[in-house]
Amino acid sequence: MKFKKILAVMMTAVMAIGCLGGCGSSKKNSGKVDSINILVWEGTWSEEAFQDFEDETGIKVNVSYIDNTDTILSKLVEGSADYDVIDLETAYVKSFIDNDLLAKLDSSELDNKKNIIDNFPSPIGDDKMEYVCPDLAPGYTGIVYNKETCPIEITKFEDLADPKLKGQVAMINSTISLYGMALQALGYKADSKDEKEIEEANELLKKIKKNVKAFVGESAVSQLENGECSVAFCWDYMQLCMDSKDNWDKFDIVDVATGCERFTQYWAVPKSSEKLEAAEKFINFMLRPEEMAKCYTENGGIPLLKQEVIEKLLPEGYYDNPAIEKYKTLDKNAWCVAVNDEQISLMDTYYTELMGNE
Repeated sequence: MKFKKILAVMMTAVMAIGCLGGCGSSKKNSGKVDSINILVWEGTWSEEAFQDFEDETGIKVNVSYIDNTDTILSKLVEGSADYDVIDLETAYVKSFIDNDLLAKLDSSELDNKKNIIDNFPSPIGDDKMEYVCPDLAPGYTGIVYNKETCPIEITKFEDLADPKLKGQVAMINSTISLYGMALQALGYKADSKDEKEIEEANELLKKIKKNVKAFVGESAVSQLENGECSVAFCWDYMQLCMDSKDNWDKFDIVDVATGCERFTQYWAVPKSSEKLEAAEKFINFMLRPEEMAKCYTENGGIPLLKQEVIEKLLPEGYYDNPAIEKYKTLDKNAWCVAVNDEQISLMDTYYTELMGNE
């Protein structure tokens, strides 16, 4: 659900393993399935939900955890047939499909998709969601600020370059997020492959970098909560609101005119898996309201399922969380991209220069 810094070499890896899709073809179970191997994001899913699936089906769930999509790529390179279900970010869906790495899902086996909120966004490259199935509601990468300590009013991304924010900004080190946001701020498309436009975005990021106290990989929550930074460009607004009700009045997220990055997670089955039927059964099981509720109760998050279906299963007052309404507002102007090797190669070149620039 989070974009780490993406190296062009990883996109090369996608191309390199594309041929593996043709070496094996996902198929329904050829016999009794004793276990499935899943690759998911840490801190998102409930172990109890996995146990419920095992108890009901007799199929053991072997879980491997990842902290960025690069890990998925490297694990697939190491052994293409090891995983039966993976948790895939929006930006990578097209590349995985183009390189023939994903199996088509049988929608008739996923009847619990009916519980998903209406008008759920499909990823670029799979408009009909034939290869993926949503597993989490969208999140947003945006400007989060402390209403009590931030010294300026922030209305646009360029405001992060204001000298009054010197030493007060935390920023994620995600290439796509950084350059996408800068490109949008300059009036360009977040998925631009025009080197002149990316160079302009880099110049804007250099100005902002002068104010950056810390670049973070996973989260800026600690920098915001301990007062080290009064502003962060991050994906943590929901987590802040889940951490404490005190944060509801303390922090806010900026609805910039040029939009925030939307990121979404999807279940997918590697084409090399030989346990498609069992994988689909697992995906459908995880979409049950009672199982999704266990995940949200443990880890928080915007509910993927319709409110009337899941609210009664969540802690009282769950929908009072201000992030839920804020995210609906952000979604109206949100953007997302599909990674490609040409753009990533360009961005990575300028990112290297940015991080070395003082």
